[in-house]
Amino acid sequence: MADSSTDRLSNLPDALLITIISFLPTRIAARTSVLCRRFHHLWEASPSVEHISYDIQIHPKSFAFYRSLFHRNPDHPLHSLRLVISPCNKVPLFIFNLFAKARSLHFRHLTIEGCWFSSFLPFFPIIFTIKSLRTLSLDRLSDGPTSEFNFPSGIMLTCLSSLTLRLYRIDPAKLYLLLSELCSLEDLELYTRTTPGLNLSSQTIRKLKLVIAVSSRSFDFVGLSLPSLESLHLEIQDSFRRLLHIHGEVPSLRKAVIYFHDLHDRDVSVVSVLLNCISHVEELSLHLKENEDTKYPTPVLLESGKDMPNFYNLKHLDLTLCFHEHNFEAVMRMLLNSPLLNSLKLVHEGREFTGWATERKRKHWSSMLPRNANGNYCYAHYRNLHLEEDPISIEFMKYLSKKCTSKRQAMSC
Repeated sequence: MADSSTDRLSNLPDALLITIISFLPTRIAARTSVLCRRFHHLWEASPSVEHISYDIQIHPKSFAFYRSLFHRNPDHPLHSLRLVISPCNKVPLFIFNLFAKARSLHFRHLTIEGCWFSSFLPFFPIIFTIKSLRTLSLDRLSDGPTSEFNFPSGIMLTCLSSLTLRLYRIDPAKLYLLLSELCSLEDLELYTRTTPGLNLSSQTIRKLKLVIAVSSRSFDFVGLSLPSLESLHLEIQDSFRRLLHIHGEVPSLRKAVIYFHDLHDRDVSVVSVLLNCISHVEELSLHLKENEDTKYPTPVLLESGKDMPNFYNLKHLDLTLCFHEHNFEAVMRMLLNSPLLNSLKLVHEGREFTGWATERKRKHWSSMLPRNANGNYCYAHYRNLHLEEDPISIEFMKYLSKKCTSKRQAMSC
């Protein structure tokens, strides 16, 4: 047995030590220089570097960090760089020189967070021509609600596979052109506000996360023409006046996570159209939250008189909404149209009653789910369902059918 005092760390080769150090935040990695003489400069060769500047003035002790970026050679490339700069700060001068040297540093992953994008406008023509980039994240770059991000011309990101844009406002036409030039893009995350409409089209995107916050104006449409898309996360936040249309051509979609916040009764048609577009999915997580100012429950899952689509491939369903009587029949129809359903999770989204609420209104918003093992009606979770064969599943469906045909239901199942 080896002596417990043996220094195994020092026996490791430099290349392995540098790899270990690269998993540490740069400010922590720099502290390894005090361990011993051998570690004095190892952190400077780390392929992963982050620069966080919340102070207006650059501390003189940071000069060693800057120097380490410019004394690299092909043996120690810079693969990952994260820049977090407070909007109140000016972009440090060294970053101008850093991006000028970017091509020789073999960037693969670049993240820029927090600053005004006008401060970075001189850099974008360089950033969007770094052919080695695999992932690019532009997070919270904005000069305010009236500013609009413009993508530079001459984009050469031929190897880019992942793109994250968290911007206040994006020109839909310019975004459409950008996606048409990214021939290797597979993963797209897009967060935006006050955009009049989006039409996303790509032959290569396989994973999409789209978060839209609309608060004061109508949002015209969301169009998805993504034949290779396999996973979709769509979230509409805040209270919107009107969402006219959602259209999707996503024949390869297998997993979908959908969030709608502050739904009104007029928005039920949007939800219905979306369900028709994604009815071939195998996993569906659907979260529908009604507007808190709505005094009386209305359907938000299915329009009155409309047919629920057939979910022939659906195996896993996670459904969160207010299970009042106006939504309950739609849930029943959805289950009856899902013959392969194996896992089911139903969660009741309760209302927060304020001073205007009465006992009658509370009753109208109560959950119609069956009582679970914990003695409440807030959720129901079932696994290994076989709706046509399993006795327990059959009894469950009978119970739901009985609930659905209650005297207060306006339409029969």
